Amino acid sequence: MSDNFWDTELTDENGTKASGDDTKVVSEPISSVPKIEVTLADFPVNNWNSDNDAQHIVDWYNDNRMAVKAKNLENFKSLSEVNQINSRNDAQKLLDTVITTLEEEGCTVWFKPQQSIEIHSQNAGGLVAGWFFALLWSSASFFALVFIGGPVIADFGTSDWIATDGVITNSGVDTSTGGEGGTTYCLWVDYQYTYQNRTYEGDVVSFSKDNSCESWSQNADEDYPPGKQITVYVNPDNPSEAVLETGISGVDFAVCCILPFPLIGIVLIIAMTKSTYGAIMGKKSSPN
Repeated sequence: MSDNFWDTELTDENGTKASGDDTKVVSEPISSVPKIEVTLADFPVNNWNSDNDAQHIVDWYNDNRMAVKAKNLENFKSLSEVNQINSRNDAQKLLDTVITTLEEEGCTVWFKPQQSIEIHSQNAGGLVAGWFFALLWSSASFFALVFIGGPVIADFGTSDWIATDGVITNSGVDTSTGGEGGTTYCLWVDYQYTYQNRTYEGDVVSFSKDNSCESWSQNADEDYPPGKQITVYVNPDNPSEAVLETGISGVDFAVCCILPFPLIGIVLIIAMTKSTYGAIMGKKSSPN
């Protein structure tokens, strides 16, 4: 047996023998943090030339940071040695610093900027104002339609009422002046009619005309002079209810001018919905 040191077999701590020439060193795998792959193209910015543009990068950092205190733009300006964002190159330095910071903090899962929906305050203010106006217009138009549309529908419901003889007992036109100086004429008519051998009194020309004075002229009562024999249309289910004009002939078409307003309200709602959707989608896919 040789006493030469190099011929001596070596024994490791596990009892495994190894010669000098056959000794292998096995290195343990080193764990690494995944590289964050985010570029300036992922941000909804057209031109990188202001601190407002750079704030998108900082906001993205704060949305993805680990359990550390939020940082502001000045923090990253100092770290990246960028005094002002005046170019794409400045923005890239800032983004590189932010990515490095996230990786050093151990960030392994992150969301790309375009996955965050953000609307500038100026656009948001315009959308809020637009929605407020659209909803206000639509609500007012709807209530006006219900108030005016109800009598119009009631007029159509008189089409099958039964005709009977009647007589005008009195009539006249009330005049009033509006706040803007316009004059309004309101016709009123009293009449009697007989139905199934009973005498009733009425004062309705038609439901929609009784709810509107704008359609009457100053001499509207000339059509209904006292003592004039007339035809009265009676509700067979309630003979005390009667009108002088039935169906479409009784509709005051002046009140129909309200109909375009609810339609405009619908158009406004659709337009605001499209604007809001466009603002959101445009923010998500805005090119650089």
